[in-house]
Amino acid sequence: MTMLGVPLWTVVASAALYLAVAAAAMEFAWHRGLDALTEAGAHRLDLYAASLKSELGRYEILPAIAARQDSIKTLLAASPDARRALLPAVDGYLEAVNADAGSVAVDVIDLNGDVIAASNWNRPVSFVGTNVAYRPYFTDSLASGSGRFFGIGTNTGQPGLYFASAVRGGQKVLGATAVKISVDPLESAWRVPNEAAMVVDGNGVVVISTVPAWKFTALAPIAAHKQEQIQASRQYAGRKVDKLGYERLDDWRNGAWFARLPDWSHPGRERRYLVMSRSAPQAGDAIMVALDLSAARRQQQLAFAFVTGAFLIAGLYALYAVQRRRVIVERLKAQDALQRANDRLEATVLQRTAALQQEIDERVLTEQKLRDSQQELVHAGKLAVLGQMAAGLTHEINQPLVAIRTLCDNARTFFERGQSAQALANLERVGRLVENMAQLTAELKAFARKPEANTVPVSLADALAHARLMVDARIRDEQVRLDIDIAPDAIVAAEPGRLQQVIVNLLGNALDALAGREAPRIRIGASRTDDPARVTFFIADNGPGIDPHVLAHLFEPFVTTKPRGHGLGLGLAITSRIIEGFGARIAAVNLEGGGAQFTIEFVAANGGSIDSE
Repeated sequence: MTMLGVPLWTVVASAALYLAVAAAAMEFAWHRGLDALTEAGAHRLDLYAASLKSELGRYEILPAIAARQDSIKTLLAASPDARRALLPAVDGYLEAVNADAGSVAVDVIDLNGDVIAASNWNRPVSFVGTNVAYRPYFTDSLASGSGRFFGIGTNTGQPGLYFASAVRGGQKVLGATAVKISVDPLESAWRVPNEAAMVVDGNGVVVISTVPAWKFTALAPIAAHKQEQIQASRQYAGRKVDKLGYERLDDWRNGAWFARLPDWSHPGRERRYLVMSRSAPQAGDAIMVALDLSAARRQQQLAFAFVTGAFLIAGLYALYAVQRRRVIVERLKAQDALQRANDRLEATVLQRTAALQQEIDERVLTEQKLRDSQQELVHAGKLAVLGQMAAGLTHEINQPLVAIRTLCDNARTFFERGQSAQALANLERVGRLVENMAQLTAELKAFARKPEANTVPVSLADALAHARLMVDARIRDEQVRLDIDIAPDAIVAAEPGRLQQVIVNLLGNALDALAGREAPRIRIGASRTDDPARVTFFIADNGPGIDPHVLAHLFEPFVTTKPRGHGLGLGLAITSRIIEGFGARIAAVNLEGGGAQFTIEFVAANGGSIDSE
């Protein structure tokens, strides 16, 4: 039994090996991650202990220095009435010391526990008049010379650390000095991502914490008598100390252990952390740090992803090898069949090549004949136009001939009478008529000859003027109104003779369409377009227009709108071929008001000379 060409037992064995390796890699990564966290936690505890010791050392000596001031000793030794005169100097001194040290407050306390002078004597919340006889830092200073205590201020409600020192006059204790410092800077400095730091006092109460919700909670339940002592000292300003949701779990290496604590990022939830502890500088207190396990879990995930990726790559490679072997076998079989087919194909190709070469030769010969036929067809079309214009041209030539004959007869008569001046005037008129006939025959000759295929710059205005000579008689006889608007810069790339043939063809078609129409009119215009490389030329009439069925095939050979016997339908086909030879485009449309319009978009001729005949 196989799966994708691989034996089933191989697949099962590979899956089992993958699971075993993945489990081992994840376990190894978990241990490595926890060891890294433990090392980081130990380093953090060293830093916290050093910073706490440094911070406490800055202020611990301050009460002793203040206790040596003579003004404070004199104030405590004086009677209540005499103290009034001494208080301003002492209050000013305490205020200056507090400002320089950056502490919360500096106090002077008499033997009854009453604060008689304070640095905040002039503040809305002043410690002056407060009795602190119940505070352990005061009683300890009187008993042993110094005291230290962490608690919440009864006046301000702000937690802080108190240091106190006894004031002596000789061998006699006169009172005490005390300083209160805030722990907020420590908490701010200790805040780092994925870690919670805290200081736990001798009662097991969290007094400093980077997680505000953990402050003034106990890691373990506090006994009733201990609760009474705490309430008596008002250490936590009368607050009831609740238990923190703390549960110690399994131990880890190097003094670390797992514990369940409230999740500081998601209130109301609990998470497992790696916890480490270190003794604090103050006896009985401890510094603890709770480390997030997400870094170790990420190590597990990376190990799992690495093993999975490695096995996937190995599996894909094995599958590729199996498939490649199968492909090679199939390829060898196909090569034999291909060789046999190739031999047959070569024989067939040789036969087809010979036949194809013969066909190519015949096609080249046919194309040459076709090009020759097209040239002949264009010339024949031009001659056909000349034939159609024969009647009009006969009229144009006959009139000058009759006039010449009459003028010659008159000239002979004038000579016989001796009137030479009148005879010479008649002969001059005969000369002008002969020049007009010569010009007309020259235009006919140029129109009829086969032109060269090269294009040159040609003025559309000049081309239209030459073409009109062929159809002016018809325009005049049929009383067709001719409106012409050709821009002076309408110069296109074309062959002059063929361009004249195109214009004559289009004018002839327009005149045919106007036969029998009232007020016949032809509009001719030319101008440059928005594209400076193009020039638009149009001829429009007000005739009946073109049948829509014919319009789609208008430029095809043998398509005509004229009655049978009045054309073969080659004129527009020849016109289209000539225009395409210029690199131009022709189109025909029916106008909304009646009639048809032929539009040619020429390539503009930039520079060069303009041919004229």
